[in-house]
Amino acid sequence: MSKLLIITYPDASLGFSLAGVEVREAKEGEDITPLLQNIISGGEYGLLAVEENLLSKVPEGILKRIRKAGIPVIVPIDTPKSWYGEAEMESSYVVRLIRKAIGYQVKIKR
Repeated sequence: MSKLLIITYPDASLGFSLAGVEVREAKEGEDITPLLQNIISGGEYGLLAVEENLLSKVPEGILKRIRKAGIPVIVPIDTPKSWYGEAEMESSYVVRLIRKAIGYQVKIKR
């Protein structure tokens, strides 16, 4: 049976872990190519949700090989890098998601 794996920033990993999803952390700017190659060779995971910025550093040849094989399926995600700073929160993914779900803008204060 295939499993789900999330590759994201340390700030976002706790939420995914609390939801019961297996998580691997990577710092911003880190090259995750060796990690992806290990995951692919293991054949344990069917779906990888990977932070968009981390995925952009992976060579196109490796991504093509993954797409051609079909498994694991890689889904890019975009989580906030930090939960600090009101200006950043105004345009964050979470704020946009809340606005879409309830139909109006919510101002998040710390």
